[in-house]
Amino acid sequence: MDGRKKEIERLDAELRRLEHQITADCVEIGRRAAAAAPSAVNNEELAKYLNSAVTLQNSISGLHGDIDRIRSLVQGLTALQNDCDDAVRRRDQILRERQSRFMELGAGAFALFRKLPDGDAYRPLFEELARIEKDLDERNRELQHLQEQEQSKGFFDKIKFKAKKVMVRGEINRLDRAKASGYEHAGAKIADSDFGRHAEGALRELFGSLRDRKAAADAILDDNARRQAEMENHRQELQRLEAVDRSEERVRDLERRIESLGKELEVIHCWTGQLLLERDLRQEIKDPDLSAKIESVLAQRELIRQKRHAIDRLKAEGEMEEIQRKEKERRTRRKQLEEEMRVKERQIGTIDIEINVGLRRIEELKRVISGDAPYVDAPPLPPLPDLYPPTEPPPPKTV
Repeated sequence: MDGRKKEIERLDAELRRLEHQITADCVEIGRRAAAAAPSAVNNEELAKYLNSAVTLQNSISGLHGDIDRIRSLVQGLTALQNDCDDAVRRRDQILRERQSRFMELGAGAFALFRKLPDGDAYRPLFEELARIEKDLDERNRELQHLQEQEQSKGFFDKIKFKAKKVMVRGEINRLDRAKASGYEHAGAKIADSDFGRHAEGALRELFGSLRDRKAAADAILDDNARRQAEMENHRQELQRLEAVDRSEERVRDLERRIESLGKELEVIHCWTGQLLLERDLRQEIKDPDLSAKIESVLAQRELIRQKRHAIDRLKAEGEMEEIQRKEKERRTRRKQLEEEMRVKERQIGTIDIEINVGLRRIEELKRVISGDAPYVDAPPLPPLPDLYPPTEPPPPKTV
C-alpha cells in the first residue's frame, strides 16, 4: 500500500501541475481571442465575453492614463514652481542692481534739472532736494562765517565758537545724509519718467540701463503670471482626477483598482478560453497559433483523464485489498465467537442439571421436615460433562 500511496501522491502532484497549466493556457487562449473584434464572431456567449474583455481593458488603459497624467501634472507643477522661484530671485537681483543706481541717477538728474531752462514740469520731483541743498548752503555759509569770526577772538571765545561749529558741522552731516537719501528717492521717481530725453552721454546711458532692467523685471512678472495660470490649470485637472494634495495616495488607489480589474480581466480571459475549449469554437476565430494552443490543452486534458484513471485504479486496488484483509479477520473472529457460544451453551446445560438436582433435594428435605422420611445426606453430584472437545483447549480464565 505504501508503494501505491507514493504513486498516488506523485500522480496528484502531476495533476495539480497540469490543472494549473491548463488554467494558465485558458487565460492565454482567452487573451489571444480578445484580439478579435466582438462583432466578428457569431457565437453570442463568446461575443459577450469579448465585449467584457474590451470594456475591462479600456478601463485599465484609462486608469494607466490617469496615473501617467497625474505624475506628469505633478512634475509639471514642480518644474513651474521652481521656474517661478528662480524667476523671482532673478527679478529681485535685477531690482537690487537697479536700485543701487538710483542715487547716481538722482544726483545726475538733479544737476541736469538745475541747468534746464524749462524744467518746471519736473520741479515736484526735486523740491525736497532743492530744499536740502538750500539748507546745506546756508549751513556751509554759517560755518564759514563762524570760522571767520573765530580768527579774531580770544582763547575763551574761540572755545564757544568751536562748540557752535561742532553743532553746525553735525547739521551739515545730517543734511549730507538727507541729500544722499534724497538723490536715491529722486532717482527712484525720475527713473520711470520721461526726464531721460533731456539727458546726454553717460546719464542718458544710465537712464537706458535702468529702463532695460525695469523691462526685464516686468517681463519676469509677466512670465510668472503665465506660469501661475498654467499651474492653476494643472491644479484644476488634478482636482478632476481627485489628486490635489494627495497625488501619491491617489496613484496607489488607481494601482489597486488596476490590479483588481486585471484579476477580473484574467477571469474573463479564462472563461473565454474554457468556452472555446468546451464548445470547440476554433472556427469563430481563425488563428493558427490559437488552434495549436487549444490542441495542446486538449492533449493535456486527455493526460489528466489518464492520470485520474490511474489514481482511481490504484485507490480501488488498495481498497479491495483492505476489504479482503478485513473479511479474513472477521471470518476468524466469527469462528471464534461460534466456539465461544458452543462452550456457553454446554455451561448452561451443566447449570440446568445442578438446578434440577437442587430442586429434587428440596423436595426430599420437605418430606424430612414433615416427618414422612428420615434425613439422609445428599448423594454426590453426577460427574459433569466435558465442556470442551479433546482437541480444543479451554478459554483462558478471567480474573
